[in-house]
Amino acid sequence: METAADDPLRKRITELGDKATQLLTFLSFAIVAAVIVAGFPQLGYCQRVALKWALRCWVLAFVPILVSVLPVKEFVWEDDSWYGKVRKWKVVLLWVSVVLILCGVAAFLCAIW
Repeated sequence: METAADDPLRKRITELGDKATQLLTFLSFAIVAAVIVAGFPQLGYCQRVALKWALRCWVLAFVPILVSVLPVKEFVWEDDSWYGKVRKWKVVLLWVSVVLILCGVAAFLCAIW
C-alpha cells in the first residue's frame, strides 16, 4: 500500500539510480580515455604509474555503483518501511564511488601533465 510519505522516498531512490547511471557513463569514457593515453609512447615511468592508479581507482569505483543500481526495491516490494534504509545505502555507495572517481581523476591529471 502506497502512502504519501513513501512517494518522496521512491522518487529519491529513482533519482539516485539515475545518478549511478550517469557515473557509469562517465567511467566508461574515462577508462577509454585512459587506455588511449596509455598507448602514447612519450609517457614516462611516473606517468605510466599514475595512469595505472587512475585506472585502478576507476575500476574499483564500478563496484559500489553496480551494487547501488541493483533493483533492491523488488526484493521486498510489498513492504515500504525499508525504503529509507535503501536510500541511505545508495547515498553511501554513490559517495564511495565519487571519492574513488576523484582519486582517479587526480591520478589521471598527474599522468597527462
